[in-house]
Amino acid sequence: MRTYSIFNIKKQYQSFIFGRERLLLEMVSAKEQTLESSISKQLSYLCEPIEGYLVQGIIYEHLQKSFPTIERVDDYLSFEHQLKGGLKIKVYTYYIEAICEGSRMLDLDLFHSLSQMNDSFLAFNKEESECGWLKPIKHASY
Repeated sequence: MRTYSIFNIKKQYQSFIFGRERLLLEMVSAKEQTLESSISKQLSYLCEPIEGYLVQGIIYEHLQKSFPTIERVDDYLSFEHQLKGGLKIKVYTYYIEAICEGSRMLDLDLFHSLSQMNDSFLAFNKEESECGWLKPIKHASY
């Protein structure tokens, strides 16, 4: 099982965070150990608020063809595929929580859907210390 926290980074801070993703991962991972209000203030500064129904609607629209079983369980939107496995999505104010059980193809399906929305999403997998942009930002060097 893989649990991702996916943040929508504000455009003006993307170049600052680029190359410092691990520091943001450490901050998010320390959320349980520090005052949550301090972390929330920092996230509100760096991240765009996420519109839950809009994001879930776009993900639903992109994944409905690939996943035969889609249902709402509590606050989660749940997708099931007999070969790939299961995917659950819950939207918070500043991040999306995605729980993937099964093939890594689930992760790619989700990441592809989100990257179609915009290029500002940054995903963290705290358990395996993985992080990365869903659509890497491009820098021009002259």
